[in-house]
Amino acid sequence: MATTKSAPGKIERTRQKLVNAVRDEVNSSGDFNAELIAHRASISPATFYNHFATKDQALLAAYENVMDSLVDLVASRCRIEKLLDEGMHNFMANWVLSTAAFFSENVALFRLAQAAFGRSKDMRTLFREHEAAVMEHYRRFIELGQAAKAIRDGDQQSMAQMLTIFAESWHHSLVQNLKPGDALHEELTQSLVRMLTPQP
Repeated sequence: MATTKSAPGKIERTRQKLVNAVRDEVNSSGDFNAELIAHRASISPATFYNHFATKDQALLAAYENVMDSLVDLVASRCRIEKLLDEGMHNFMANWVLSTAAFFSENVALFRLAQAAFGRSKDMRTLFREHEAAVMEHYRRFIELGQAAKAIRDGDQQSMAQMLTIFAESWHHSLVQNLKPGDALHEELTQSLVRMLTPQP
């Protein structure tokens, strides 16, 4: 018997509204406080503190939300069917654009969260868990690509780590202005194509 997912209750909806407001405010201004989030979410500051006892708790929730989005992006983009349908060059060109756009959109939140790593074990743990999930998606993609002879032979784990390192560097300011087909886009695309294309 199939189960249906119940609609979120009012408390969960309010919490998600606050998390979205934190993401929007940070990406807009680079930081946030309870009053700014309450105003942006059209609620009272007291409601903010009902959900998050501290600013760091709200930041952690927003960071978890954006890292969940990153895992979802990698899972949806890095699929062997897309690689086989699009070909290596087009696949990588699209992957570069979608990943760069994601990091560009969320660069301020990533920076604020990373600045909290030193004082927040929860933030560091959350990062490690999500990074591991991303790398597993990459590793599985590489495994299937190698089986289909569409990706070169090599150690799957280290190749997944390479893709992770490559993508995590894309909150750099140079990538934030990336345009489809410009010289930097083409260089990034060709670098990935060279790294993954099977040798003749």
